Amino acid sequence: MNRNKRPPRNGGFTLVEVMFAAVVMALAIVGMIQALVSGSEMLDLSRKQTIAAQIIHGQIDHVRLKNWTEISAWAASATAEVDASNQSTNTAAGFEFGAQIPAISKEFTCTRTISTVRTDLKKLTYTVTWRGNTGRTYSRSGSTYVGRNGLYVTYQRS
Repeated sequence: MNRNKRPPRNGGFTLVEVMFAAVVMALAIVGMIQALVSGSEMLDLSRKQTIAAQIIHGQIDHVRLKNWTEISAWAASATAEVDASNQSTNTAAGFEFGAQIPAISKEFTCTRTISTVRTDLKKLTYTVTWRGNTGRTYSRSGSTYVGRNGLYVTYQRS
C-alpha cells in the first residue's frame, strides 16, 4: 500500500477566493449606487430645465401683450425671484408668472436684460438661474426681438 497518498480535498473556497469575491461584489454595489445617484441628478436637472424653459416662454408670451411704450419704460436690467410671495413686486417690475409656476419654482430667479439694437428695435433676453440638488448653479436663457410694430422672432439657448 502506498502511504504517500493524500486524502482527497473537500471542495471548498480558500480565504483568498472569498476575499476576491467580496471585493468584486463591493465594487458592483458601489457602481450601482453611483448610477442611481447620477440618474437622480440628471432627472433633477432635466425637470428644472423644463421649468426654466416654461418661465422663459411665459415671459416672452407676456411681452407679446405689451406695447412699445410699456416695453420702452422697463429698466435695462431687472431680476425677479420666481416665488408666489413676490408676485406684486414682480408685476411692478414687468414680470408676470402663471398661477402654477411660482408654486413649483421657488429657487429660480429670472433676469431680464434689454438692449437697444436700433431706435425701433430692442432685444430682450431672459435668463433663468437655479441651483441643482448638488449645489451647482445652472442657467438657461432665451431672447426675443421686439420692434415698434410688434414681436419679431424668438430663440432660446442653454
